[in-house]
Amino acid sequence: MEIESLPLGNLWTNCYLLRTDDLVIIIDPGAATDELFKLIGDGGVDMIINTHGHFDHVGGNRILKEKYGAKILLHQADLALFHETVSPEVKVDQFIDEGDKIGAGMLEVMHMPGHSPGSIILVGTNVIFCGDLIFAGSIGRTDFPGGSPADMAASLQRLAALPGDYTLYSGHGPATTLAKERAMNPFLNAG
Repeated sequence: MEIESLPLGNLWTNCYLLRTDDLVIIIDPGAATDELFKLIGDGGVDMIINTHGHFDHVGGNRILKEKYGAKILLHQADLALFHETVSPEVKVDQFIDEGDKIGAGMLEVMHMPGHSPGSIILVGTNVIFCGDLIFAGSIGRTDFPGGSPADMAASLQRLAALPGDYTLYSGHGPATTLAKERAMNPFLNAG
C-alpha cells in the first residue's frame, strides 16, 4: 500500500491517499483542491472514508464523489455532523462500524468515539489512520457537540492496549508512532 499525505483546508487537515494495484482510497478530504486532483492523477478514486463527520474532514466529499463516482463511507453516528457540511443530496454509500474490513481486508475499522460519536480509526499492517482521536503529543478535542471526555478516555485506553507498534497517521500534524505516544503522550499516561 502506497500512502501519500496532503494537508487541506483552513485547518490543514491531513488528507491521505492510499493506492494499491486495485484500489484508490481517500481518507478525510477536507477540501477538493487542484493540488489534490494532481495527487490523484488520471486513475480516479474508488472510495472516500471519513474518520468522522466534522467539516474539516468531509469538505471535499461532494466534489470528489461527483468527479470520480467515489463511494463515501462513514460511521452512522456521525451522519448528522456530516450533513452539517455536505448537502443532504450527497448520500453516504456505506455505513461502517467496528470490525468491518475495507479494501479486501487491507483496513479494519475500530469505533473510537470521544471526539465525535461516530469517530473511527482504520487499522492496517503497521499503520493506523486515527483521525482526530490522537495527535503527536496530544488528542482531539471533546468540547464540540457530541464529544465525550469519558468516551475519549475509553477509546484512548483501547488504542494504547493494541499489541505491537504502529505508525499513526493523524488528522492534523505530523505522523507519530503508537510506541512513542504510549511513552510520551500525557493523555495516554494520565492513569
